[in-house]
Amino acid sequence: MFDNITAAPTKTRRGTSTLVSLLLHGAAIGLAVAFTYVRAHMPKAEAPVDVVFRPPPPPPPPPPPPAARKPKTPRQTPKIVPKAPSTQLVQPKELPKLEEKPPEDVPELPEEDEGVEGGVEGGVVGGVVGGSVGGTGTGPPPKRIEAENSVIKLQRIAGRDPEYTPQALEHEVQGTMVVKCLITIDGGVHNCRVLQGLPFMDRAVVSALEQQRYKPYAVNGQPVEVDLTFRIRLQLPQ
Repeated sequence: MFDNITAAPTKTRRGTSTLVSLLLHGAAIGLAVAFTYVRAHMPKAEAPVDVVFRPPPPPPPPPPPPAARKPKTPRQTPKIVPKAPSTQLVQPKELPKLEEKPPEDVPELPEEDEGVEGGVEGGVVGGVVGGSVGGTGTGPPPKRIEAENSVIKLQRIAGRDPEYTPQALEHEVQGTMVVKCLITIDGGVHNCRVLQGLPFMDRAVVSALEQQRYKPYAVNGQPVEVDLTFRIRLQLPQ
């Protein structure tokens, strides 16, 4: 009787151990199956890809600036320019000299005991042919007389001598000019006209003469006009 009581707990323990062992094995198998299932259905990890970033290419060089357009120059027709006289000539240092005409031979006066043709009895030596006997010679002076600058010596108070023009120097012009001018009672020079000219000098000589001024010429104390003939000798400077 006591043997039966002792054997009963032993069988109970063995059954419990077996049950626990089965449960543990079942759980292990379940976990293995679950792990295998999960692993089979998990997405495969993709292999890592190395990405290398290259530096961006350098920017292209800027385009060259457009070439500047040359302004169109209007076509000009050539102009015919008259040849200018040479201006590199040296002004003559010496001014042209006024030619002095030698005084004309004056006829000798007759001696006191000789008369002159056309004279009158009772006349005086040095009288004027056609005058009245006893006259004093103080009649009214003429309004105008005519003479040459070599005979009447007028006193110039203003003005300059004629000067050579560049063209006359270039062509080596020289000689004598004859110009007739009116000297008024106030000494001015007007109405000059060339009687004998020289190339490239006529206008210059007339201009110089008309800028001159003389002391009025007087006859018997009264100023008169003079038609004066100038003889001007132009000679190149040495």
